[in-house]
Amino acid sequence: MNVTVKVSINSGAALIIFIASFFLLLAGVAFFPPVEKNFLAAGGLLVGAFGGYLKKRDSNNKINLEAEKAGLTSDPGKGAANA
Repeated sequence: MNVTVKVSINSGAALIIFIASFFLLLAGVAFFPPVEKNFLAAGGLLVGAFGGYLKKRDSNNKINLEAEKAGLTSDPGKGAANA
């Protein structure tokens, strides 16, 4: 039995998730002293994860744009075959 789950998050949704996560981290710092000790590491990892997501999305957009210019799209509704 194979189960496949595919989730697609656009940049706007990723920003909202990032902001919510950051404020949850700040709330954790306010209420739990052990979290305060790791705030810089956790905040840095959170920012790094968001930046990495944006970089990956940018490189995917660049690849898709080049493929579209070359007429090699994976979308059956687009491309040279329907031109």
